[in-house]
Amino acid sequence: MRPLLLALVAATAFADDAAPLSRPVMKQLPEGGLPQPPSARELVDARRELKARFRGLLAKSNSAAGATLACDVLYSSAITETDAALKWLMLAESRRLAIDTGRADCISRAITLASASYKFDPLALELESLGEIPLRALDAQKTVQFATAAEQLAARAEADGQEETAQSAWLLAFRSWQRCGNLEAARRAEERIK
Repeated sequence: MRPLLLALVAATAFADDAAPLSRPVMKQLPEGGLPQPPSARELVDARRELKARFRGLLAKSNSAAGATLACDVLYSSAITETDAALKWLMLAESRRLAIDTGRADCISRAITLASASYKFDPLALELESLGEIPLRALDAQKTVQFATAAEQLAARAEADGQEETAQSAWLLAFRSWQRCGNLEAARRAEERIK
């Protein structure tokens, strides 16, 4: 037993003499900040890869349940994707499926993740995406989620000094609160518009 203890002490002493562990180093963004989203040419190969990798999943995205599943899987896969063009395409497809299924919260999360990797105006893209969802096709729960997402977008736009975007987002919130019958929230949004 003693020789094992001596060997352990000797190994520990030797390890203390070794070079100290290096401290973690933060990576710097390339000069000029984040890169632009990929060009149409760069997306050609990425589109081929996306179709090959998610063929079965995308084939089932014609139904509401299939589109919901595909939206979530593409978003989750994009989190760890290293290929820049494929990551952008995964997030764009996830956002498109969220628009098709009326999931405003999923639009926001896809755009938030994309804005951490690429340089573009996320507020304008989110406003455009929310504007593509037809309110009349949403059930009560999705209408409330839509109104909440529009209010959050308006607040972010106000904080960023984008008054026009904020006003448009408040108008979306107002209409959706009216649609779901929450008149108090609709009045609150209307006051923000004024």
